[in-house]
Amino acid sequence: MYVITVVLFLIPLSILGVAWRGEVRRGKEQAHLNWCSYCMKLALIVATFATLTAMGFWFSWTNNGGSPHGMMPAPGLWLTLRPIAKWSVVATVAIGAFAKGKARLLVVGSAISIIFVIFLLAALEMD
Repeated sequence: MYVITVVLFLIPLSILGVAWRGEVRRGKEQAHLNWCSYCMKLALIVATFATLTAMGFWFSWTNNGGSPHGMMPAPGLWLTLRPIAKWSVVATVAIGAFAKGKARLLVVGSAISIIFVIFLLAALEMD
């Protein structure tokens, strides 16, 4: 199950990789930065953090015996990471809405893909 988790989380990580690459290229060319550019950088940082915490949550959840059938696992790191992952995904969408450039669509898309990955992992674990 861990390999499937890593493979599925490569989707939001690859989306963020493309967004980071575009932002680094754009940062070298642009001399004037406004607050929308700073929102883009902040959204990228928060989106990367959201992806890593969501992946950490899922690893901890399954390692402690979590089940999508409603059975709660033993206490562990997942208790701490669940609200952090949830609110960082929400913050990614909120900050990405104020960002500037084409990469904002990639940032919001990565947040949406995190949600789909979590649902897909839960559906795969139901079997």
